[in-house]
Amino acid sequence: MAKKKKKKKLKWGRVFIALIIVIVLIFGIYKSASFLIDQAIDLINDLLAGEKISTKKYRATIIIDPGHGGYDVGANTKNIYEKDITLKIAQYLQKALEKKNIKVVLTRDKDIELNSDKSTDLHMRAAMSQQNQADYFVSIHVNDLANNTSVSGFEIYTRNNDSYFLAESILTKMDELKISKNRGIVDGSNLQVLRDNTVPSVLVELGYIKSSDFQYLTNDSQLNNIAGAIANGLEERIKEDKEAKNEGENQGE
Repeated sequence: MAKKKKKKKLKWGRVFIALIIVIVLIFGIYKSASFLIDQAIDLINDLLAGEKISTKKYRATIIIDPGHGGYDVGANTKNIYEKDITLKIAQYLQKALEKKNIKVVLTRDKDIELNSDKSTDLHMRAAMSQQNQADYFVSIHVNDLANNTSVSGFEIYTRNNDSYFLAESILTKMDELKISKNRGIVDGSNLQVLRDNTVPSVLVELGYIKSSDFQYLTNDSQLNNIAGAIANGLEERIKEDKEAKNEGENQGE
């Protein structure tokens, strides 16, 4: 007699485990695909964002030079140093200008000197105008007159005649604050940071540190106001220079 074939019993435990494995594999593949897609999207967005940044059109580029730094503390009194005041107001100025779509490059953004040799340090600051294809250069300083506490006020030094109107625009806006005496515009062609420059350049002396100016030179709110005034003066100069340029081009057609 022929033997009867035994029916194979379906082992549901193994089937269940196999199904679990298949589901896990499918889920893993899905997650991997989703991750890769997400990464690709992020990469594309980054590239697009980078393209937007690189092609952004600024109204102008300005080098802001916080005077002194590092070992060179500048004018000082009562443990208050010029290098700290100039850096603080330069950073306020940077924020104010960037809100106006004006590109700012700081010669220093921390308490450092650019070079241990003072002359080299000043030349490096001035050279940043050409390196960054800047339109203007503004150096920020605080004045001192030995132990004389009676002299006060702010003044602006110019590189040459081309820098005069830049100084005038800034000085006018600073004068509107009525913080101290307006000492006017001074020839600064002998100052290396201006002399070595290649663009309209000015050096702003905010005030005399040992005089009554000390009160606003050590007041963050006042420094922010001064930075705003300087920013407004620069914006006005940029606008007027652009209008003059456009007018000249139109006349040349």
